[in-house]
Formats: sequence, C-alpha cells, structure tokens
Amino acid sequence: MARKNVCLFTLFTAALMMLGCSGGSQPATGVRPVASGRRLSVEVENQNFYDATIYAYDQGSRKRLGIVDSEGSRSFTFSWTTGNLRFLVDFFANGCILTDPLFVESGDDILVVLQPQDFRMASQDVCNI
Repeated sequence: MARKNVCLFTLFTAALMMLGCSGGSQPATGVRPVASGRRLSVEVENQNFYDATIYAYDQGSRKRLGIVDSEGSRSFTFSWTTGNLRFLVDFFANGCILTDPLFVESGDDILVVLQPQDFRMASQDVCNI
C-alpha cells in the first residue's frame, strides 16, 4: 500500500497529519456508513503546558478518547462510524478548540499536534457544543 501524507491546519493552529491512507477505491468526499469494527489510530502530541482531554467529534456527538498530559504524547485506537472526523480538545480550565473536519478511512493513522499557543484560542463556548 502506498503511503500518503497530508497536512491540515485548523483555525486554531492544531496541526493534523494523516499518515498512511488505506487506499480504498471510494471517493474521499461525503459521509458514508462503515462496517462495524472499523478502527482508527490517533497519536496526540501535546506541546502545550496544559493537560488536554481529547474527544472524537462529529455533528454534536462526541466520544471521549482520553487525557494527554502537558508536554506528553499518547496513542488511542477507536471505532468511528462516519467518514468525517473532528477533534474536540479541552484544555483543563482554559476552554476548548475544535479542529476542521478530516475525512478518514479504516486503518488510517492520524497524528494530532497541539502546539504551545493553541490554548490561547480556546473558548468555554466551544466546550458546550
């Protein structure tokens, strides 16, 4: 399988990099149902000095992945039922940021880098979406 690298930057400067797409023949647009047991892997590198709780998010629904300590990293594997994925990042006592949507396929490995200044864009209003 060919390895493809794509780098996206959100309005909140959280960098996302998708490494190694699954290479399916379906178009990479729109939302489509997926087979049960579809797993994604995400590694979160927190360069911030605030701990962060990470959620997988889509259209008002969130799934808690876990906590990443300040200046630490952690990997998560989880099932995802649609093609679009966003991450809701809750910086403890500072508010939340929401990444732009990213189309994902089964088997994708995603790297989320929380940059040191990202907490400055966090808002309590975003935490309530």
